[in-house]
Amino acid sequence: MCKEIWIKANIVTLLGVICAITGMLLCFISKTGFAAVLLAVSGICDGFDGYFAKKVRKPNQSSEYGVELDSLADIICAGVFPVVVSMSLGFTKWYNLIIYILFIMCGITRLTYYNVNSSSKNYFNGVPITVSAFLIPIVYLIFRNITTRLYLMIGLMCSFILLSILYVTNVKIKKPTLEDRTIWSIIGFILCTIVIFLLFKGIIK
Repeated sequence: MCKEIWIKANIVTLLGVICAITGMLLCFISKTGFAAVLLAVSGICDGFDGYFAKKVRKPNQSSEYGVELDSLADIICAGVFPVVVSMSLGFTKWYNLIIYILFIMCGITRLTYYNVNSSSKNYFNGVPITVSAFLIPIVYLIFRNITTRLYLMIGLMCSFILLSILYVTNVKIKKPTLEDRTIWSIIGFILCTIVIFLLFKGIIK
């Protein structure tokens, strides 16, 4: 088991999980801004674990462990974590809870379908669950700092509903190339660094 864990791809996946767990703990002490940044970082980690898995896996090495680990990590990082971020803001009414349940159930359904059915090498069949790791932080940081609390809730709830629908919609989305992922990841890390600096300075919340 130890050999499976220390494959580079699995290490990247586990780093994403560490970011998610740390972020959820930060939500409990009202550090939601920092948690939102860690949500994005966990999404970036998820974008590269598959690439490393293909590059470092030996011919006689099973990929089942990595697939199962990646799915469980996705549920935590892109399913549960965004909901914890939203709930930490006090959005815990009955209708919020229904949306959260719908979001997580659709995410799990999407992951299960992806694992069972072979997907095209060039296209995703349905929106990847990891998209929430980028959309939710963007919506939070924008709406939290330039609009009222009501609009923040509306923005987050609409995002959860939209993602829930797109997870289970039979739509083909072209997979990004390694170059695309690298460029966007660099941009993402730069933006995350800037946001963390602004959070420490108290310029944004």
